[in-house]
Amino acid sequence: MSTQPIRPSRLWYWVAGAAAVAAVVWFGLSFFLGIRSIVRQVEGFQRVPIPGQAEVSFDEPGGYTLYYEGPGVSDDQPTVPRLNVKLAPVGGGELIPIRHYGTPITYDFVGHSGRAVGSFRIEAPGRFVVQTQAEPFEGQANVSVGPGIGRVIVRPLIPAFAGGLILLLAGVVLAVVVAVRRGRARRLLPVAAAQPVATGRQATAPAGWLADPGGRHELRYWDGQRWTEHVSDRGTQAVDPQ
Repeated sequence: MSTQPIRPSRLWYWVAGAAAVAAVVWFGLSFFLGIRSIVRQVEGFQRVPIPGQAEVSFDEPGGYTLYYEGPGVSDDQPTVPRLNVKLAPVGGGELIPIRHYGTPITYDFVGHSGRAVGSFRIEAPGRFVVQTQAEPFEGQANVSVGPGIGRVIVRPLIPAFAGGLILLLAGVVLAVVVAVRRGRARRLLPVAAAQPVATGRQATAPAGWLADPGGRHELRYWDGQRWTEHVSDRGTQAVDPQ
């Protein structure tokens, strides 16, 4: 066989594999950082006892979510008592409308289990008073207030999925391109067969590129009856009269 190296090198298979491994690491790291972000989010929720009253503050305008934290939230069929929550600016003003939260969003992190029960929107940052009441129930419970958990979950997952997918596709495409180009290069290489075999007084072998018997070149063309002046080295053909 020809000793000409096949291009591109097999090293590019390792590069493609490294890209795939990097994609897996990227997914795992992004998932870990996303969980950490959610944990910090839950720990930072402002909490008001039920029943009770407390002051909360919001640094940014926008939408926020009310969560119920209490007995029965972690059950397979959660039981949330009927709540009455009022939200108004400190110093007086109109009540902030609170809408029912229809999507079953829950969390269970760092000792806090909650379920979304309402949402509201404030137009300007500031301090607000939260008043809570509920029908009688056993145990202690809170209303926690903070940004929506769904937004916190989706935000890190989008770049994680996009970045990991790009790395994974890059590795797959690179591996396919390398395989195709190596296969094409292998087909273009001249193949050296065995030396002509002497039968009686004449050596016979099918015409083709064979190992140069003189050793000066890699291959020399055998026309079926004799050696010709046509030679080949590393895929480059030339003429070398004997």
